[in-house]
Amino acid sequence: MKQKFTLIKLAIVAFLSAFSLLAAAQSQTPTAASPFYTPSDATSAPPNAATDVGKVLCFGGTVTLKGNDAVVANNTYQWFKVNTSGQKVLVKEAIGDNTYQENTQGAGYYTYHLVVSNADGCSSPESSPLKVYVLPQLNATIAATKDRVCSGAQTTSDLSIQGLDSRFEYTYQWTRDGQNITNNGTSSTYTVAEQNQGTVNYAVKIAYKLNPDCTQTTAPKAITVVLVPGAPTINFGN
Repeated sequence: MKQKFTLIKLAIVAFLSAFSLLAAAQSQTPTAASPFYTPSDATSAPPNAATDVGKVLCFGGTVTLKGNDAVVANNTYQWFKVNTSGQKVLVKEAIGDNTYQENTQGAGYYTYHLVVSNADGCSSPESSPLKVYVLPQLNATIAATKDRVCSGAQTTSDLSIQGLDSRFEYTYQWTRDGQNITNNGTSSTYTVAEQNQGTVNYAVKIAYKLNPDCTQTTAPKAITVVLVPGAPTINFGN
């Protein structure tokens, strides 16, 4: 009886040991994707040029990636994304599908790796990292030294842009009542000098030099042009 109990005990220990080893192996090999859509690095300085990264996207843009080789039906494709701790996280695993897509959430660097395994379990070396940089959202406004100027260009108002991130370079196009200003209209500031009485609306279209498709047109800034009094005359009188 004692020998039988010992054999049962040994069988239970062996089963538990095998289960523990299996669980450990599974924990080391990711089998399910764990997608996250925030940057891998949101604090490092932006790239100096668009060619420094694989792609520069506008804020809220979509990352669309594809392996360079032709798809093999039985191959397994594992996409890894680097998190803020520098760890590679499995974000997609698929058989016969070498694409990955995600909607970005926040500005910064997004870094990806790809590993391919065939049906025999032979895995490729990890790909070189691919970095995507997502630009911050543009949210600029116009400030004016004066909201009211005199007609005949007697007084002027200097318009400037507020709210831009100084880490980046931009291009500018000022507009007057919706029309591009061709004379000195591509600087970061603009001086208003109006001839006629009324209200004139100024705005500026701003674009990142890293990706000129990433733009913002500011809300218009209204400048009131006040009529200058007519030349007086002097009369004799009591």
